[in-house]
Order: sequence, then C-alpha cells, then structure tokens
Amino acid sequence: MRTFLKILNVVLIALMVLIIGFMLGRKYDIAIDENDNLVGLEYSANEQKIRRLVSLIDDQYMEEVNTDSLVDNAINQIIGQLDPHSTYLNVEALKKVTQEMSGSYQGIGVQIRKIDDTLTITQVLPQSPNYQKLRIGDKILKIDSIDLGEMSSDNAQKLFREINSNKINLHLIREKSDTIIQAKKGDIPIPSMISHFKIDQDLGYIKLVRFAEHSAEEVHEALKDLKKQGMKSLVLDLRGNPGGIMKVAEQIADEFLKKDELIVYTQDKEEKRKYIYATSKGLFENGKIYVLIDEGSASASEIVAGALQEYGRATIIGRRSFGKGLVQREISLGDGSRVRLTVAHYYTPSGRSIQRPYEEGKKVYSEELYRRIKSGELLSKDSIKINTELAYKTPSGKIVYGGGGILPDEFVAVDTLQLKGWILQNAYSENNLNFFYQKIMENRYNPFWMNENWFLNHFDITPIYEDYLGVLGIRNDRVNEEEAELLKNFIRSSIAEELFGTNALYKAWWPEDSMIQRVLELENK
Repeated sequence: MRTFLKILNVVLIALMVLIIGFMLGRKYDIAIDENDNLVGLEYSANEQKIRRLVSLIDDQYMEEVNTDSLVDNAINQIIGQLDPHSTYLNVEALKKVTQEMSGSYQGIGVQIRKIDDTLTITQVLPQSPNYQKLRIGDKILKIDSIDLGEMSSDNAQKLFREINSNKINLHLIREKSDTIIQAKKGDIPIPSMISHFKIDQDLGYIKLVRFAEHSAEEVHEALKDLKKQGMKSLVLDLRGNPGGIMKVAEQIADEFLKKDELIVYTQDKEEKRKYIYATSKGLFENGKIYVLIDEGSASASEIVAGALQEYGRATIIGRRSFGKGLVQREISLGDGSRVRLTVAHYYTPSGRSIQRPYEEGKKVYSEELYRRIKSGELLSKDSIKINTELAYKTPSGKIVYGGGGILPDEFVAVDTLQLKGWILQNAYSENNLNFFYQKIMENRYNPFWMNENWFLNHFDITPIYEDYLGVLGIRNDRVNEEEAELLKNFIRSSIAEELFGTNALYKAWWPEDSMIQRVLELENK
C-alpha cells in the first residue's frame, strides 16, 4: 500500500509540474535520480533554443538525420566541458553499469570460449542453475534453432541473456556424442566481493572489486564467517577498486569504526554539509586491519581507506590512490539514459579533500598514471609529490595531506621482477588458456581435481609445470628455485580459477603477492 501511495504521489506531482510548465511556456519539468527522488528543472532561454533546434531538424530538415545520435553527441560535448567525473550514460552504457551494480544478470551461468573453432564451455559457475547439467568441455553447436558456427563467444553470451524463455535447448557434443540439454536461465550473481579466506591462523582476507548494491551485505557475511574461523586481523584488499555507491562505502566503513566516529562528510555548491557517522553495529570494531590500495583505488575505496587511516583503525599499505573526491548523482533524462552529475565534494574526517586537480582539462587529468610512472612514484615513496600546504591533523593525531589521493602508511613498490611481469601480462593469453584447458580435460576424472582443498593443498603440480616449460621452450635447468615456485603457483592458481572460481585463484596466488608479504612482516613484528 505504501509503495502504491508513493507512486501515486510521484505521478500527481509530475502531472502538476507538467500542467504548470505548459501554462508557463513549458519552462518547468522534473527528473528522477537513482534513488527515485524528484529533481526539479527550470529551462532557460538557451535550453529552449536547443529543444526548438532538434524539433526543427526532425520536422523541416530535408536530409535523413538520426536526431538521437545528434542529441547524444551534443550531450557528450556539453558534459565534456565539466569536471572529469561528470558523464553521460546512454541506454547501452547504463544497462551495463546497472547490471554490474545490481549484482546479478539473467543467464545460464557458464563461461564459453572458442576452442578448435567451436564454442566450448570452459567453466560452469557454482551458482549456475545448470551446475549439475553442464560440464567443462561441452561443445555448443546450437542454442534452440540458432546455429553458433560463426558466432563469437561474446555474442553467444549476449544471446543467452536476451532469450526471453526461462529454458534453452543446447545442442552439444559431449564425449564425442551429440546430445540436447535443456538449460535453465536464472539470476547469476556478479559478486563485488570476489574472495575471502584465511591466510593463516589469525589473518583473514577480503577482496572487494567494486561498491555495488549488495557489497555491504557480502562484506558483512564474509566478516561473520572469518570471525567464526577465529580471525584476529584482517586484510581488506581495495586495489584496483574504482568505487561505486557512496552509501555502500559508508556501510562498509561502519563495520570497522566505533559509534559516532565520523566516516565522511559532503559539501555541495551552496556549502551545505552532510555528515555521516558510524553506528554501534560494526562487526570488526577492535581487530587489526590492513587496507591494500594502489593507483586504481578510487572514490568509495578512498572514503573507506581515509576514514580507517584517520582514526588509526587501519594500516594503509601499497601506493598512492587515484584521488577522486567528487560525489555524483545519477539523474534520468527521460528516455532511458542518465547523466551522472557532480553535485558535491566529499571530505575525510580531518577535513581533507583527496581530489587531485583537474583545472588543466580532461586530457591532462587522464594522463596522471603516465606522470606517476615517469616520475618514479610507483617505485619509490620519496618520488610522491606532496602539497605540504594541505596538511590536516587526524582524530588519531597523525598528519595527512590532501589534494591527490590517500598516501599509504607502508609503501610497496610495483613488482619489477621480470618473470612476474611476464606472467601478469600473459596470464589470459590464448596459448595459456588452451594449455590449462587441455590439462583440465586430461585430469577431469582425477579426484584431486574435483575438490578445491585437495587440489590447492595436496596435488603435486610438478608434472604440469614441466609440460608448461616445454610449451614455453625453456629448459628445466635454466629456471632457479624461486622462479620455479612462482611458475608453479601461477599454474596452480590459473587452473584453480577455471575449476573452482576466483576465490580459489586468490587462495593459490597470495604467496606471490608483495603487499600481503608486507602485511605478514608487520604481523610478525
């Protein structure tokens, strides 16, 4: 009933605004933001001019013109004159963002790739409604009556999502025999928290890749699980996390801060401030925390890292974060598209803004990573430029600096080990993926490959490692002990990801992670 009354009120208000706008020359209108709140609009003479121009082109211009495309281009040109984080989301872009932030999509829950010119299932997700039906190695010839012979894997995945039926007939080759499997469509999770596990007896680990609608619940459940396992210290990995929903960042920070501690505050163009404080609901308000950040950690990641750093709740480890201190509001433009408009600045508890300068334009702003590489900042903490005029004293008494991201308490340089660089660059190359797929098919009946714990902790990867060296054309005696261990962990983590998912990948790879090694050094002190 309440939902109905809310909708009725919105409709009545919209009608009143439209009637008043019509009576006054259509100068007034409303829009709706991402939280279904109304946003009042008043059109100026210039805006009326643009509306008339589009209408004239539609009605009077002699050539065929796609005015939708013209308007999209015009909007992008206008938004391009604003700050670097105000953006226009057309219908397609908005669909992709909404799917990521909603935390799920409609599909059958498989990963597919072209192998020997045939679309082949390379992973069946554990959350798939077809987990017991479909297998790694199934070759898909048709979806219902649609032949997939020339179709790319991306287009096939798109087809899975767009078919309206809840059931799909897959024409397969399995074990050299033709078969038809009726697959179910369902909600397939896109988790934002992609890994959590215990590194050792006391140390837990959580990897968060975005702040989406369900991220706070995901982190909350992970904390409960890790505490149940006896976790005393936590690694919160926010590397490469570009941010997301600000409210979710506040909820996650609340897990670690005590009641009435300030998480963040915002200030709009009229200098009105909104303060967000922690509650008493946090699950991990006393244990030790290590937050991992790098040059890809932005926005909501920086809100969490900044608050925990300033109250002395966490040791920040890694490299200087991105430096985004602007708050966006998504507002509907009425045709399924939205504008993401900067409406405020946010500040950490000490009052620092971590937004880096953007007065020189978007091109200069976008080249920041190149400048950091060129200056040597990714290799040495001493190369980080600090504006000492933007010094702030935190609630815990330490001095921090604004104007360009969160500075880590413990600096960890980019790993320059040549072999590790090659691995990270080629991890998902076609040759590697084909090699690992071949090994999975050879060992698909091996009991050690059917259980994550057995595979990660008890299976000897050495024979596969030796085969891999042969594929690379490297003699065994040319690889030292450290390099051999690195390659074995890479092979183990790559196969584990295909067999058991991303969590298994991180479980296998953490011994090679230089930031986690720094955490362990600090823990041992």
